[in-house]
Amino acid sequence: MTDTSRRKFVTLMGASAVAIPVSAVIGTLPSHAAEPVDLASDQAVALQYVAVSEVEGKNCGNCTLYQGDEKSGMCPLFAGSEIPAAAWCSAHTPTG
Repeated sequence: MTDTSRRKFVTLMGASAVAIPVSAVIGTLPSHAAEPVDLASDQAVALQYVAVSEVEGKNCGNCTLYQGDEKSGMCPLFAGSEIPAAAWCSAHTPTG
């Protein structure tokens, strides 16, 4: 290997070492804000989804399927949609 080839190789390896972690971080960022659940969708109707729970203490915020904070989050039953913590559906499974 000549000195020029070695220099190119080392430069390429250094650039690769930076590019891989950066691309991993970029891949985990959300590309856009999630849309709210469409109340008329088949999934929402089947699960009797409501944006605000009518029963005290039964809401998405205290469901084992809910993945979010005290305001909003995600649920695997409504993939790609933002779920308010105050919402409820018939698949509600209390934490604890």
